[in-house]
Amino acid sequence: MKKIIQIILLLFSGAVFACTCNDPKITEKYIESEFVAKVKIIKNYKNESSKELYKTDILISELFKGESLKSIYVTGRSDGNIGSSCSIFIPENTELIIYARKDKDGKYIIGMCSGLLYINKSNPKRQKRELEILKMFKSKNIVFTDKINYREKNNISADLEQFKGIELNKEYGIYEIIFSADLTIKTVSEISGFGNQIDQKLTEIIKKSEWSSFNNGIKDKVPDNSKLIIGIYFYPKEKNDLSFLSQFYL
Repeated sequence: MKKIIQIILLLFSGAVFACTCNDPKITEKYIESEFVAKVKIIKNYKNESSKELYKTDILISELFKGESLKSIYVTGRSDGNIGSSCSIFIPENTELIIYARKDKDGKYIIGMCSGLLYINKSNPKRQKRELEILKMFKSKNIVFTDKINYREKNNISADLEQFKGIELNKEYGIYEIIFSADLTIKTVSEISGFGNQIDQKLTEIIKKSEWSSFNNGIKDKVPDNSKLIIGIYFYPKEKNDLSFLSQFYL
């Protein structure tokens, strides 16, 4: 009853809002995080003071990026009470892939908008693909972290229309862009392609792309040789819909 009353009070006060997060692409959340791993939640601790932040012990089953950790922090409440719209609680024994960032105090933190992938609760196809891509990143020793926010100015999607109806044996191609300080593209290289001539065409399309950036208040200027990793994903034919390539990570 107490929780119901709390919900009603929040509704009438106008304090309940949906937590809005853009579902991050795997390339974005991987590169912007300092720690990526498949883990099991072992023990949750009480919130630190009144902050919506609690410590949780983890058991790593597979480490993809960063140092081996025994604990991380979750943006949320561990006591089951109502928090903000972005507050989350992850029960003990939950298995998931986490993407954690360091805060200014050196704490590794995950939250609603981190792009968490819950094992056995997410789309099986997406889960399989995400694990495959993470294993590939690890095998290629891709460990750099870059928190620069990049946005595409022109529309690669329009150039991908030519591939409608294509048949491929792989679900993704991953490519690396290296920028000059003014965001002109120096090089585009294949990290893990589709394994045929389509990779050359995709590389040419990406080379023609234009980008903007935002980094700690600085717009459209990045350190020379900054890297951006992007993915192109293959979606097979379904019923009357043709197969296609897309930047969207569905």
